[in-house]
Amino acid sequence: MIDDGFMRAVSGLIVPEMGTDATANLLYWLIRTTRPQSVLEVGMGYTTPFLAQALVDNAEAYESEKALLDDPRGAETQPMAHRAYYDEPYRPQLVCIDRMTDPTSSATRVLDVLDERGLTGVTSVIEADLREAAEQVRERLGLVDFAWIDTWDTLAFLRQYWQLINPAGGVLAIHYLMTYPQGRAILEYAKSLAGPDGGKLEITNLREPHRFGQNSTTLIRRVRDYADPEDLRPQGTENDPVDVLARG
Repeated sequence: MIDDGFMRAVSGLIVPEMGTDATANLLYWLIRTTRPQSVLEVGMGYTTPFLAQALVDNAEAYESEKALLDDPRGAETQPMAHRAYYDEPYRPQLVCIDRMTDPTSSATRVLDVLDERGLTGVTSVIEADLREAAEQVRERLGLVDFAWIDTWDTLAFLRQYWQLINPAGGVLAIHYLMTYPQGRAILEYAKSLAGPDGGKLEITNLREPHRFGQNSTTLIRRVRDYADPEDLRPQGTENDPVDVLARG
């Protein structure tokens, strides 16, 4: 849970010039919403505890929700629960890659905060250059459901790790590509991944207009093997007030 105690514990990890003070909360809620099993972070720091806390909170929510599936209280607390979702166990993992050599980063202090908050159980660290860590990531996570990339080596990441992003809806969040030439070039490269081998993808750029640098987050969703779900609502519900479906 992101409460006052959590915020006090992570406050020492803030590095203002990194520009992730608001992004960390965004990442927390993206993970709470999408509930990935496997999460990868490249570039540890202020965001790391938010990622780990989101996974712990997801796991607790999963267990409490599952326990209510056959309980009358469940109809009140989660009336739209999709029972099939709970057939598979939810055991999330966060793998972080960092060289631990950047003197401006708070990466070296993160492990103490994770330990203090009881978040080490879902987190493991690969202390290496991202160019050398792909096989270790594959061994620990398999396909990656959600990745947060906060490094100047984003192009190298896309070239080496793209095939590890889950093609059935895996999300890649990348910090700061929008407002400088090299970043825009990487965005164009990312779009090119939607070819015959990469398949379809969706891209959304979120700009922070109050910053002149470190001022955007790009979300790329890989959908090569993604299929839109069927209408899962109970029979008899209605959500087509102007007959869009009837008109075909």
